[in-house]
Amino acid sequence: MKYFMAVLGAAFLLAIIIELILPLRFYGYVKKYCQQYGVKKSTALAVIWTESKFDVDAVSSAGACGLMQIMPSTAEWLCAELNIEYDKAHLFDAEYNIRLGVYYLSYLQKSFKGDYVIAAYNAGEGNVRLWLESGGEIRFAETENYVKKVKLLSRLYAVRVGKD
Repeated sequence: MKYFMAVLGAAFLLAIIIELILPLRFYGYVKKYCQQYGVKKSTALAVIWTESKFDVDAVSSAGACGLMQIMPSTAEWLCAELNIEYDKAHLFDAEYNIRLGVYYLSYLQKSFKGDYVIAAYNAGEGNVRLWLESGGEIRFAETENYVKKVKLLSRLYAVRVGKD
């Protein structure tokens, strides 16, 4: 019994550590919109972790808002594409923000392949198009690091939530 309790305690501790390192907050919304828009759940979770560390109230110095750090101007365009109402305050609503962010990832997947999808999410489509026209090298160190981080987290989340 003592051994069983020790194993149970260790398993519980491990579960807490995994949740702290790779949280699954808002997973229901992630799953719903990833299925709807054809985006890997592991990628969306990795973007959320990298952008805001799951903080619904996050605001960047550039003015990007919410979990997936969406710029208000991009959100306004995405809402027009989705035929839904735009309200900047809604960017701090988890479901609304995830819906827009995942839809944007699906949009970028139609224009770019591989690492360039994630690079475009971070640096913008225009920059990625310029990089592709001039040899394909990502020109911003911040974006290069962002892509590496999202790819690593995506692999870890794929283990946690299963293959997409």
